[in-house]
Amino acid sequence: MSDLPVLNTSDPAYARDPYALLAPIAESGPVARVVLDGLPVWLVTGYDEAVFVMSSPQLSNDGIKNAGAAARSVFWTGAADRGLQSHMGRLDPPDHTRLRALVQQTFTPRRVAALEPWIRQVARDLIAKFPSGGDHEVDLMAAYAFPLPITVIAELLGIDPAERPDFRHWADTYLHADERHVELAAEAGRRVGELLAGLVAQRRANLGDAPLDISHEGTLVDGLIRARDEGDALDEPELLSLLFLLLGAGYETTVNLIGNGTLMLLSDPERLAALCKDPALLPAAVEEFLRLDPPVKAVFPRYPLVDVELGGVLIQAGEPVVVHFSAVSRDERRYSDPTVYRPGRGADRSEPSHLTFGYGLHHCLGAPLARLEGRVAFDELLRAYPEIELAAPVEELRWEHSRLFRGVSALPVRLGPPAV
Repeated sequence: MSDLPVLNTSDPAYARDPYALLAPIAESGPVARVVLDGLPVWLVTGYDEAVFVMSSPQLSNDGIKNAGAAARSVFWTGAADRGLQSHMGRLDPPDHTRLRALVQQTFTPRRVAALEPWIRQVARDLIAKFPSGGDHEVDLMAAYAFPLPITVIAELLGIDPAERPDFRHWADTYLHADERHVELAAEAGRRVGELLAGLVAQRRANLGDAPLDISHEGTLVDGLIRARDEGDALDEPELLSLLFLLLGAGYETTVNLIGNGTLMLLSDPERLAALCKDPALLPAAVEEFLRLDPPVKAVFPRYPLVDVELGGVLIQAGEPVVVHFSAVSRDERRYSDPTVYRPGRGADRSEPSHLTFGYGLHHCLGAPLARLEGRVAFDELLRAYPEIELAAPVEELRWEHSRLFRGVSALPVRLGPPAV
């Protein structure tokens, strides 16, 4: 174990530039044995191997049932505690299949697409609060990248504005806690559970005897309470864990998409000018933001149900396997010049789509919403302030220490003159 490469979430170098630490690991092969935050894992850095891990029935998402002893002994895998982690992202078929079918009834592409005018208004309202005058500096994370996705997911869930700070605080605490803060994480999990239970109770009371019509206007909570499949419905623990998944994953990834994407644009004036000139390029740009600097570094481990050979190594049943999107998105075997920003990659199918939203059965249900929010956020910002620029050197930016997510804590920008 002492000879294995070590990756620590608390290491400032790993937070600032995981790519530099991942490159030599990826060069050794698409699957490598490393120590991640104290736990020996098989780290997947190859694209094809990542697709296999995320789609093969030979590997399980359910650590409670299938993790080995080493993974169960480490806090961050979640393999020893169901709680709020019992959502469908941590389950296998048939449990996963059942829950996903219920969720899909209310989280439909049509409903997401219909949200665009409202999301644009939320973005415009936030931009309207920026200080007037071209020389003003703004922390774009605090003023825009954070509040936009939080407002969207909170409104969709029906969370009262007065309670949103508490939801965000305790959810962030729970998601980012490490072995040094086990008791704090437990308290955060309890508090989030209480807040969600209160939300569900309130929505149930408001629904009363309303018909079980999932197309009815209302919050996502209303839709999930109403959802039925041949008489089956979400029980209370399932509903609470699912709402936690929507709350946590529903804003953190989009926050970092907006922050990381803006940083990429402002680091190169030509990129910024191209999108200001032609906003129709935004969808392709968003996909390249997601590939080149994914808002999610890695997800929770998967566990082989049997011994599996992958990438030239033999992985024993129960050993944790972690797909690292930061490395997978730059696999030289699948992408030409993978460190180069090139919107429209794969338009001719010469290169594959990125895997930032997962693959197969566990492909993120919220991907259309995240893409929509990102596209709208960039569009409204660049229309309002086409001469926006960084107000601090890139090397001075502070990156969040997180096992799961990649993003800056603050992004100081100089707005420049507003567009006419």
